[in-house]
Amino acid sequence: MENYLSQLEKQLDEIKQLLRQSERNLKKLKGTPKEHINVSTRKGYTQYYLNKGKKGGKKYVSVADSRIATKIIQREYELSVNKKLIEMEKRLEKFIKNYDVDDIANLYLKLPEGRKRCVVPIVMTEEDFIAEWREKHPGNQNEYPEEGQFSTNRGEKVRSKSEKIIADTLDKYGVPYEYEPLFVSNKYQSYYPDFVALNVRTKKTYYWEHLGLVSDDDYATKNFEKILMYEKNGYIPGDNLILSLESSEYKFDVKSIEDKIKKFLL
Repeated sequence: MENYLSQLEKQLDEIKQLLRQSERNLKKLKGTPKEHINVSTRKGYTQYYLNKGKKGGKKYVSVADSRIATKIIQREYELSVNKKLIEMEKRLEKFIKNYDVDDIANLYLKLPEGRKRCVVPIVMTEEDFIAEWREKHPGNQNEYPEEGQFSTNRGEKVRSKSEKIIADTLDKYGVPYEYEPLFVSNKYQSYYPDFVALNVRTKKTYYWEHLGLVSDDDYATKNFEKILMYEKNGYIPGDNLILSLESSEYKFDVKSIEDKIKKFLL
């Protein structure tokens, strides 16, 4: 199951921001008359009446008094909004406090081993999901032209120092990844992306291409064609395709790699 906690917390922050704005709006309307405004339409014209209660009756609002009527209607609206936002804030805070997406999975994980052998869980555990994902995206599929020269912390061989840094940073943040998986385009052409990675929280798969030597014209052209290929196959930079760059002028930026991991893969 996908964990929506971060989205829920973001929604709560938006509600709190709106509530603060609502409080400011009400403060600006302090001193507005407490009377109610009745609105009616006759022969296509809108008319406003100041309702002074049972004893005071109704008074037609003239053009000269329309500014007061507008403020009263705005205040009534702001009060309704404020009340609703407070209700939403309390409900969402209570829901988040009791929200645990792992509740169902934990029912299976807490079973004795003997019972686990007899049960098919309704929700796949995170470990099983990652294992299944790795089976679908096996790495080290590209054997051409030679083995890599740099060893990652996981012990695999990669072709450049930059790729080693990316792999080790993915491993540092606990992101499941595979190096050089097989990618078959819709034209049945085979490609070998630098990495495929999994966002465990959202269960979303990303391909990662590191484009080195972008200042080289031939290399840049090949990379441009590769990006077009990805787009034609439904992989869009900034959505499900991650790109990192370096050139002779712009050196490899480790912080940029970490920022991309935090944005897309955590």
